[in-house]
Amino acid sequence: MIRLRLPAAVAALALTGCAAPGVGDGGGLTEVIDRLGQASAKTYTAVYALGTGEMTTVVNAPPRTAVISGGDRLVVGPDGVTLCEDGACSRPPGATDAPGGIGIVTPEQVRAMVTAAAHLPGVDVAISTATFAGREALCADVHGMSDFTVCVTADGMLASFRGDGEITLELTRLAESADASLVGL
Repeated sequence: MIRLRLPAAVAALALTGCAAPGVGDGGGLTEVIDRLGQASAKTYTAVYALGTGEMTTVVNAPPRTAVISGGDRLVVGPDGVTLCEDGACSRPPGATDAPGGIGIVTPEQVRAMVTAAAHLPGVDVAISTATFAGREALCADVHGMSDFTVCVTADGMLASFRGDGEITLELTRLAESADASLVGL
């Protein structure tokens, strides 16, 4: 089920950020930011394991993105947001962007958090590498006002996110293609 609530942890992280240039590895944060900026222009299908044990699929076929969980689908495109649950689709009034609490964080949300972290004082950043779905990823472990770890592949795919709240995701499968019917309505 796609959760349409905004977890407090994501809201707090998005608003506060977490690190400072010169603390930890600011250069590594810049590379993470640059990599995350590539994702929205790519066509892909990514399958993520969530901390809840559920699997979620993200299909990106610019200019549309779909988040699919179970039988539910959330589609974000230039014409707004459409939520399909139990076979019925609707457009929330006034919704023009993905809700913040859909059970995952988007590359854009994570990029905003890392960008904020690069400009706020008082937090340590550790840079490392890891492998997800067979792809090498650069990881930033940010500690301070709010803690989170993010990993992103060389081609800009969000590979992993772990926050100090309830949002956790890990890339398990990635294809550089998208089924257009999944992002259409």
